[in-house]
Amino acid sequence: MSNSTESISTHKVLQCVTFPPRGFSIGIFGKRSTPWIYSVPTIESQILIMYIVTQLFHFPLKHLGFPKLASEIFAGLILGSTFLGRYKSYQETLFPLPSQSILGALSTFGFLLFLFLSGVKMDTSMTRKIGRRALVIGVLNHMVPLVTGMITIYALSSSFYQEGASPLSTPLEVISIAKTSFPVISFLLKDLGLLNSELGRLALSSALISDLLGVTINAISALVVTRPIIFGLAVPEGPPLGSTLVDKLDPFASSFLLPIFVSLMSLRTNLSAINPSSSYTFANIVLLCVASLSKILACLLPMLYCKMPLNDAAAISLIMSTRGVVDLATYSFLRDNKVINQASFAFMVITTAISSIFVQIMVKWLYDPSRKYAGYQRRNLMNSNNKLPILFCIHNQDNTAAILKLLENSNPTRDFPIVANVLHLIELRGRASSVFISHQVQTKAISDVSYSENVILAFQGYERNNYGAVTIQAFTAISPRNLMHEDICTLALDVLASIIILPFHRKWAVDGSVEVEDHGLRALNCSVLERAPCSVGILVDRGQLRRSTSVRASPNIYSVAILYFGGNDDQEALAFAKRMAISGIISLTVIQLISKQDMSSDVDRVIDLDVVGDWKHSRSGWENVNYIEHHVNEATETTLLVRSLVDDYDLIITGRRNNTHSPLTAGLEEWSEIPELGVIGDMLASRDLNTRASVLVIQQQQTAI
Repeated sequence: MSNSTESISTHKVLQCVTFPPRGFSIGIFGKRSTPWIYSVPTIESQILIMYIVTQLFHFPLKHLGFPKLASEIFAGLILGSTFLGRYKSYQETLFPLPSQSILGALSTFGFLLFLFLSGVKMDTSMTRKIGRRALVIGVLNHMVPLVTGMITIYALSSSFYQEGASPLSTPLEVISIAKTSFPVISFLLKDLGLLNSELGRLALSSALISDLLGVTINAISALVVTRPIIFGLAVPEGPPLGSTLVDKLDPFASSFLLPIFVSLMSLRTNLSAINPSSSYTFANIVLLCVASLSKILACLLPMLYCKMPLNDAAAISLIMSTRGVVDLATYSFLRDNKVINQASFAFMVITTAISSIFVQIMVKWLYDPSRKYAGYQRRNLMNSNNKLPILFCIHNQDNTAAILKLLENSNPTRDFPIVANVLHLIELRGRASSVFISHQVQTKAISDVSYSENVILAFQGYERNNYGAVTIQAFTAISPRNLMHEDICTLALDVLASIIILPFHRKWAVDGSVEVEDHGLRALNCSVLERAPCSVGILVDRGQLRRSTSVRASPNIYSVAILYFGGNDDQEALAFAKRMAISGIISLTVIQLISKQDMSSDVDRVIDLDVVGDWKHSRSGWENVNYIEHHVNEATETTLLVRSLVDDYDLIITGRRNNTHSPLTAGLEEWSEIPELGVIGDMLASRDLNTRASVLVIQQQQTAI
């Protein structure tokens, strides 16, 4: 059977092929020695070669900030007609003509599946809540480059048409440059880790408006992109159906099939078709520069007018001007339908690679979300007033009881009120954009699903029972687990929290064994400890275990102990314990461990003596407070003492004491399993320590300057 098609070198050839093609090789023991006459081994080899070449590019380039899309394009150029594809033996062996249609169908299926899943993850309710800034950016981002590009075409018409370009090709080039694809922006923000940042939310909203406007204007884009996205929009986003589809299919589509599609698009690119000295190439460069610059300015100037910082405005302008896999598909569609020629196609593929590299590197340099967490004032417990703002983080219903117990024993009264900001954190699944809900401002949820109803009702009930002493402000954040620290730290900054309380990543069963260990939650806690704009406490909850029969632990009194070694973190822990003891409801024991070989500086020792001295003076007359001193010589004695105390109290408070060296704990750091809790916290949260005592490890604000 004869077949006329386009090879890697884009020349039309006539070749006889067998139909239907042979699928599976019979192995090395067959009569035929070469596997390349079979379609399955050939396709597998092609995919493997693409993957290997892509990784060879991506491994060094990722350290320079290059996106993986650029490595996939470079791999296709190396394997295509620009370089290796010029050799006939290589082309006939690894990329024979019959296999190209199969590989093309497989990669196209991957691209369509990617678009379908993008539609599934797209939250259409965003269109009802888009602000004025996002609307202005979205409209201007599409219309301004469209108008300036058309004007440029008119001014350079002689350069475009003198080499045989069709009257339709250059306007369609402008339309493809002007449009902004929502899946591309979402993919970029995910790579940059900015999905749930303020900048990321604004970019996604603007991209949605710009994409919808572009689809309305551009019929070509509608043919390529709209149909699979519309099918995806028919599926409800989020759990249960949308999240299940995304969880099962997205890794296969985005990580396996989509890179094949990108490499195949660039594999069909012939850079030799570009003539650097021709007026047509010069006109294309001018058109690209004018349209891209106007696209950037269309976002930059309105943001500067709205008083946005220059770096942030420049970052969002670059994000909105980036190009990606959807743009490559559009260029390929135009070329296959002979709307644009091979030179224009090659030029647009190269500019897509350059755009993705430039935007990703520049956005990382311009925008650092953590810089806003730098504390320009002290936000900790030692410098707080009578009204104490606390941010409590909850991941599931099991955390609610422990947080309420800690809140109850933190002495909320009318004289010493507590503003409890409760943040319910939910992992983003089946959505492209993160969601942040303030239940004070937004009484109705963004959808019919109530994500935090049980948590909110529990805390509102506690607020009613303690009217005037506790104020509850509830929030819900739906975001990727690796980016939840942005929501936590941003909210702590907005509500001026003095301390953030995080749940520990382990959950104990009733018999004292570890039931669940969430490593993702542990990584989140570490990220918050590094970036928090205030003090941080990690609550190790063992409250569900049976109570101890120790004679020191009264069944009617909540017994709290603080282990004081010295340092900023222990001083912060002492300030929290002091507030808990004011009401007289709990029993508090301050246990100070003193070393005869103290190696701390004179200044540190004087500060600790002053803090403890003030504590002793202020506690005079408090019957519910005890003070105990233990003189310890070495770390072994410290370990034995701490282990002997764990069954005597309901809650033990200690400082993290990160990077603080003391003879009391010398050598214990090497055996620490959970460094984010510090040496003493790690000891108290150990698996082999069968105790009922919960632990609160406190770190004082790190970023104050």
